[in-house]
Amino acid sequence: MNPGSENVKSPVISFRGAVKNYGSKIIGPIDLDIKKGQVVGFLGPNGSGKTTCIRLILGLIRSTSGTVRVNGYDPIRKHVRALRHVAYSPELPNLQTFLTPTELLSLVSHELGFSGSQIERRDEIRRVLELVGVLEYANTKIAKLSKGMVQRLSVAQAMMGSPELLILDEPMIGLDPAGSAHFRDVFRDFSSQKGGTVFMSSHIMSEVESLCTSVVIIHGGRILYQGPAGEVIRNVLNYSVIYLEAQGLTEQTITRIRELENVSKLTTNGDTMEIIVQGHSDIRPEISDIVVKSGGKLYSIRRAENMLERAYIEALYKNGGNRPI
Repeated sequence: MNPGSENVKSPVISFRGAVKNYGSKIIGPIDLDIKKGQVVGFLGPNGSGKTTCIRLILGLIRSTSGTVRVNGYDPIRKHVRALRHVAYSPELPNLQTFLTPTELLSLVSHELGFSGSQIERRDEIRRVLELVGVLEYANTKIAKLSKGMVQRLSVAQAMMGSPELLILDEPMIGLDPAGSAHFRDVFRDFSSQKGGTVFMSSHIMSEVESLCTSVVIIHGGRILYQGPAGEVIRNVLNYSVIYLEAQGLTEQTITRIRELENVSKLTTNGDTMEIIVQGHSDIRPEISDIVVKSGGKLYSIRRAENMLERAYIEALYKNGGNRPI
């Protein structure tokens, strides 16, 4: 057995029956394990308990009952040991606007006790600024940076040093599509190449579905679902969606598709069609066969990829939430 194999198996974050009682509101009990190398999306509406869980992880508040462990330690009693290699980027970073990004990260490296030479420290700051795409603004006052650049800088300060666990609160907020795509690559590399763990809260379902290896859905202070995104989607939704693009579809062809087993709903819009299929069987071959044999021109047929948002809304609805109009 490798000396570090037990560390890989043991959870980086562990909640065991953790409860935070605010008097007027109770969060928990929470039972949750986050393993090394995972990229976990933490999902839930405002007021569901996400912020409380993050504060418990960071040792900013104490649980009323149950236990919270980070790297095997109580983040309250063993704060330094628990959070030695943990970094945090808040949703609304309040950075010192009179500093430049270089000055800010120099201050961060000093607080982290960076032991390298002045040149090594400068190289590390440059590396991190380049990593998050802020190098061009290295000597610009933070007050003059856009919201997206400030968000990038917030992640930059979290990436300084040698973090092994990133706690990210809405890391994609304020980023343009190119910035979001770049950060997905950064977090994937942090996980797959460096063995790091990412625990991120987000309301952007498409980002979570494309990036995260697992998701956790919390509502009303209780965890409703947790596991790989695909598994959670299948557990919540008992249907799939197929998109079809074709020309020359006759009413007879559409009727034949509609009458296929498990097709519960079919909607057409010009040359495109949305087909709701009950269960998880893949009937694309049957649909394609009908279209081609009827003389239609089939351009594309695919299963919907962004199903996490549907599953998230359905999960909340099943547990007392409101279904959007």
